[in-house]
Order: sequence, then structure tokens, then C-alpha cells
Amino acid sequence: MYLQQGRISERNLLLEALDDLGEDNFKRFKNKLRAAPLEERYKAISWLQLEKGDPVDVSNLLISHYGERYGVEVTVQVLGDINQRDLAESGPGAGPAGRWIPAQQHFVSQHREQLIQQVMAVDGILDSLCGSVLDLEQIQSIRAERSSMEKMRKLYELVPKWDNDCKDRLYQALKEKHRPLVEELEGI
Repeated sequence: MYLQQGRISERNLLLEALDDLGEDNFKRFKNKLRAAPLEERYKAISWLQLEKGDPVDVSNLLISHYGERYGVEVTVQVLGDINQRDLAESGPGAGPAGRWIPAQQHFVSQHREQLIQQVMAVDGILDSLCGSVLDLEQIQSIRAERSSMEKMRKLYELVPKWDNDCKDRLYQALKEKHRPLVEELEGI
């Protein structure tokens, strides 16, 4: 009934999650979905297609526009944006940590909340990403934030536009600067 790994297809998982939202939250989901930040190679689903769509239509649009893996990732992100992430994180059989995150979802996307809250050496991570992932203007914008949490939130505003190579570089920087945290999140 929830977005759970290894139980049923992503298409069915999306449909069940959207069905469980109820009418008001489903409207909020569609509204947030049309403005959701996406990886560069994807385009937003038009409002004309979303507006009248029911859960079946919207789950089909997600799969046809983004594919199963990324469609699930976008759905989890939007559920979080409307404070309904529990549809993706809980439920019987959700796994050892009581959470479902798609197996294909990248570590930096999967652990967004924990990393924002717990990473303190943001400047060192920015140094590692300089040139290969971030330009100087982006780094200066992030460093202008006051706290580590605000800096990480600012950094995460850029993550949806990154490909997996950029996410891998952030993961490596996190592993270098915060190995115990990364190992804890990986369950090592």
C-alpha cells in the first residue's frame, strides 16, 4: 500500500501513493509537481495535462515523462514538499529502517534531511566541488548563508539539476569530510 522496495512495480507504487493522498492533498501534489525542480534532461509536465488528471493519469504521466526510477524520485520529493512524505517512508514491510526509498535513488537524495541537519564542514565540501560541480558564484552564494544548515539547504537547491556524476562527487566529498556520518547513514 505504500512506496516499498521490492514489492510491486514502480508504476503501481506511484498509483497507490497518489490514491492514498485524498482529494485535497492530490490537488496540492499536482500543483507542486508542475513546479518541481528537475534534472536538466527532463521537462516539467504541463499543467493542462495535470489539472484534470486523476491518480491513474498522473502516475502514467510521471512514468511517461520521467521513467519509472526518476518518476518515483520526483514523487518522493513532491510528497515531501506537501508534508506527505510518510506515504513514501512508512508502512508495513518498509524495510529494516522502516523507510522506503527507491533502490535507484542516489545517497545524497535519499539522505537529504539528515545531511542538511548534521553536516558541519560545508566549506570543505564546497572546496571539493569547486570547478567540477559548482562555479565560484554558486559557492559564494552558499557561503553567504549563516549556519551550516542554511548552507546545506542552499546547496540542496542545486542538487535536483545535477546528474549522478555530480551527486557522486558530493557523496565522495561527504565521505572525505564526514565519514562517520556517511557510514552511519549507509548502515555500515
